[in-house]
Amino acid sequence: MKVIVSMAFLAGSLAALMLPQASAQDAPIEFRAVAAKGNPSGCVSLDASLSRLHTITLMGDKAILKSSGGINDTLKQIAPRVYKTTFSLGGVKLDVVADASKAPKTLQVTEASRGCHWNAVAP
Repeated sequence: MKVIVSMAFLAGSLAALMLPQASAQDAPIEFRAVAAKGNPSGCVSLDASLSRLHTITLMGDKAILKSSGGINDTLKQIAPRVYKTTFSLGGVKLDVVADASKAPKTLQVTEASRGCHWNAVAP
């Protein structure tokens, strides 16, 4: 009986230790995108919206993107802890990739037709 109680206590203790870690991993990730050097002049109009704080919250096979710049979208998982979406901002199509699989976590925003790029690294 003592062995069974000890095993149950050990299993419960391990589960309790893992809970804060799982919560910390899925805590909102904050980014501020910065325009890449050499961006064409046609990209400047998007700098204000993209340079504001962006928050990504991972939710299993999707992630939620929100920003004070009016960007709100759901990203789909394309690899473990890597998420992607395409949306329009001011009539411009943007591809967004959030990579939470490595440290530091990154956010990349690209606009293919003009060759615009913005990058961010989580603090």
